[in-house]
Amino acid sequence: MMHYGAHPDQHLQYFDPGQSTAAGAVMIIHGGYWREKYTAELGVPLAQDLAARGIPAYNLEYRRGPGSAAEMLADARLALGLVKEEGPITLIGHSAGAQLACVLAANDSRVTQVISQAGLLDLDYARKLALSDSAVDLLLDGAPLATYNPVELWPMPARVVIFHGRDDADVPSRIARRAVQKAAALGQDYRFAMFPGDHYTWIDPRSSQWAACVRALSPLHY
Repeated sequence: MMHYGAHPDQHLQYFDPGQSTAAGAVMIIHGGYWREKYTAELGVPLAQDLAARGIPAYNLEYRRGPGSAAEMLADARLALGLVKEEGPITLIGHSAGAQLACVLAANDSRVTQVISQAGLLDLDYARKLALSDSAVDLLLDGAPLATYNPVELWPMPARVVIFHGRDDADVPSRIARRAVQKAAALGQDYRFAMFPGDHYTWIDPRSSQWAACVRALSPLHY
């Protein structure tokens, strides 16, 4: 466990692959609609699976809660500075974690790729839908939406892999489809695929959805 600040949530877990068979590293960013009750424990099984495959893996915890947009980005940038591996860095973000991953990638040139798992990639649309009891408004608490809205930060150098489940009741698939339209219009380097399954199949390392995320690491990392 590495701490990058004094707050209890400012920490980064490193999962050592032993003898690495991959270039660079992968960072997992958990979701939970930016609420404090959802923690980095959600990302542990994925990071463990990556390490078992010979991929250096990091699992990020960060400050969350109402009005935390700026703190989250600051935390993610500090944590990224602790990644010791040279080479490509992929961020795998689930749900709200994908939002943070994209904003981090737009603000830090070390990030090569973002894999969005059922990601909240269009905060303006999510706000209009009042998803999760108006979670976007709680996150921003007056902060400028454009600064933290992934689709408004495109195009960016990092590639974006947009994966989503057809049966997702937490982040509707139309969020992903709108993000894809904007990526195409803006010239963002992206890949898109829709899968069966709900919001949580992505964070099950036994699932075919997670297997698709692992495949998306090739040929960038191995």
